[in-house]
Amino acid sequence: MLAALAALALLAGRGDDDGAARDEVAAAVEGAATIDEVDGADEVDGAGESDESGESDEAGESDEADALARQWVRHVVVPRERLSEIAARYGVTREDVVRRNDLSGPRASLKRGTRLKIHARQVPPPREEIEYEVLEGDSWSSIAVKHHVDYRDLLAWNWPRPKELGPGHKLAIWIDPGRPQTVNLRHGPPPPPLPEGLDGAQSVGKPARGRLRDGIQLPESDLYTRGHERWLWASSHTLRNLLTAIGEFRYSSGYEGELVIGSMSRRRGGRFPPHRSHQSGRDVDIRLPLLPGVPSSFSPNADEIDWAAAWELVRHLVATEEVEVIFLEGPLQRRLYQAALWEGVVAEELKPIIAWPNRQGNEKAIVRHSRGHDGHIHVRFRCGLDEPRCRPRRRRPQPPAELVASPSAATG
Repeated sequence: MLAALAALALLAGRGDDDGAARDEVAAAVEGAATIDEVDGADEVDGAGESDESGESDEAGESDEADALARQWVRHVVVPRERLSEIAARYGVTREDVVRRNDLSGPRASLKRGTRLKIHARQVPPPREEIEYEVLEGDSWSSIAVKHHVDYRDLLAWNWPRPKELGPGHKLAIWIDPGRPQTVNLRHGPPPPPLPEGLDGAQSVGKPARGRLRDGIQLPESDLYTRGHERWLWASSHTLRNLLTAIGEFRYSSGYEGELVIGSMSRRRGGRFPPHRSHQSGRDVDIRLPLLPGVPSSFSPNADEIDWAAAWELVRHLVATEEVEVIFLEGPLQRRLYQAALWEGVVAEELKPIIAWPNRQGNEKAIVRHSRGHDGHIHVRFRCGLDEPRCRPRRRRPQPPAELVASPSAATG
């Protein structure tokens, strides 16, 4: 769990030059909306006044600057869109969209053409429907990867699907020109040298029945945000490999978003409720990276997570060759797997890394299912060579050499 992150504040709102508060929608297209100022029954007043839902803006917006920076938009739902997906696109919460549109709840089902009123923090370009002509050698999965869309969505958009997918067949695809690209555009700063004072801490026993000898606290760094300092103690071996992986991740992928480190171990290890493990200084909870503009949360939903950045983080953790296991709920592994394919990884290379899609027959993969690990990953490092009293699991198969040989290699 990421209980240590519960006290982290929401992202600060952005300013606005004119602070206009009487904006409403003049025209809308599927997947987004254009903004214009209008008069009449549908106009919406600014902070502190009642909007169309009959509720005060003060109830949902505690920060005046944030309220002034927002824009009113009218979003028209496209096929297969989820409420959480729409909220993430506009930088708001599902609950905010539910409240303003009198929906049944955060998991409300949306039909194509449904019009939603949204007080947006950001307005991306609209999603577009294109027609794709199938080429020789194409498959449903390769077409989905090529256009960065979900395989299941592609099938649904073209239902009933043809018995055979051959060259010349026309497919409807809803692409997202506003999909943020946060990794592999440029390098980040070179990895800093490891800080001094990381020697001497040893893991003793097992993760769920152990302790930490001469524990060392995770140092402050610009590379990440720390959770509660009382819960950030670890072994020397864990800290060296964690800091190395994060430094390489920042450099190689160029990711600039926030990375939050939550629970590790107590200073001397031992029992750490509500965790069952985290006792011997080898376990680290890392909140999954968030999409740009998404409100900060210690427990984000799947549509708020930047899965491309999450994959790059996992890749660099695995590249240390010192990660024993990474826990992530099974259904979310599909999103991680999909993001890896979108970033150019071949499916065969993912077999020793991600258990999905063959969870029953791939129990030796590094990323494995464990209930409750949804908004964060739980990383467990191996025992160090200088930790004779540390109790490891059986050694995992190593990932493909091309994924671990050179984590600092240029990405273009």
